[in-house]
Amino acid sequence: MTSDTEKNSPFLAIAIIVTVISLIAAVVWVTVIKPRQALPVAIANTYIPEGRPVVGIQLKDHNNQPFSEDQFKGKWSFLFFGFTHCPDVCPTTLLVMKSVWAKLPESAKQSPEPQLVFVSVDPDRDTPAILKNYVQYYHPDFIAITGKHNFIDILTVQVGALYGYEDGENENDYTVNHSAQIVLIDPQGYFRGVFTSPHQVNEIVKTFTAIRDYHPG
Repeated sequence: MTSDTEKNSPFLAIAIIVTVISLIAAVVWVTVIKPRQALPVAIANTYIPEGRPVVGIQLKDHNNQPFSEDQFKGKWSFLFFGFTHCPDVCPTTLLVMKSVWAKLPESAKQSPEPQLVFVSVDPDRDTPAILKNYVQYYHPDFIAITGKHNFIDILTVQVGALYGYEDGENENDYTVNHSAQIVLIDPQGYFRGVFTSPHQVNEIVKTFTAIRDYHPG
């Protein structure tokens, strides 16, 4: 004779599965979908509400000083990846960011203040001295960093930046194909946003100002 417990066991198993699925769906809704839906329109296409920490950075700046994730703390960091021999995208983007710096309202320049970090993905040619002259041509406060390829990759992988080399006629005559987005790191050192190209000065100013107003802390 079959007991009531045995008869009900399939239904109990199904009920447990449905409950678990419902709980998972609720967690996804609360932690992923709802935060994105609740974002202000001005930042919805740029801001990453869940974020993730950027870690393990071991690079050198244009003064040949160590640059780690600690240099992201306490500032809003705009990261752009490129190389000094870049014929078009890099100069254009740095000119855009120069104009952004000029147009940012004073409230957006207060602590935690913004910083522009140009990340060279061509360390074999881009020495600290070359990088310093290059970025400070656009703005005296701009920072440049680079380092060994494996350490550059630690950063690029975490923020979704891509690059690759294309051979030229000789060993030093090559170009670098690279992502054109601008990455935003928050003052806690978290990967927090992406400004996709084409970059517009007024849009970056408006969006960054809105992100500062929205972001907790």
